[in-house]
Amino acid sequence: MDKALRFFAKAEDEIRNTVENKLPNNEGVGQGTLNTVLAWVLAMAGLAAVGVIIYGGIKYLTAQGDPSKIKQASQIIAYAIIGLVVVMIAGAIVAFATGAIGGAAQ
Repeated sequence: MDKALRFFAKAEDEIRNTVENKLPNNEGVGQGTLNTVLAWVLAMAGLAAVGVIIYGGIKYLTAQGDPSKIKQASQIIAYAIIGLVVVMIAGAIVAFATGAIGGAAQ
């Protein structure tokens, strides 16, 4: 148990050293270009998911009562909503990680 604690303490020191000395800015990753790029990627993924939801809605409206077309449109909408949820969770994880790394540098 003591060996595991020493291992994790050493790993924490190495991460802190990397954040403080080897990253492009000493304020951490949170204020750098990486955060901006990730924000754009997440925004584009969210926009794509909303576009697919709209596409699925149009397919649903034009199904004209055909059960197979309604099922296909429903699946498109469901998968797009799942994708949107994944994008939102990814955004939360990125925000948490960059905040934690940025906070470790201070």
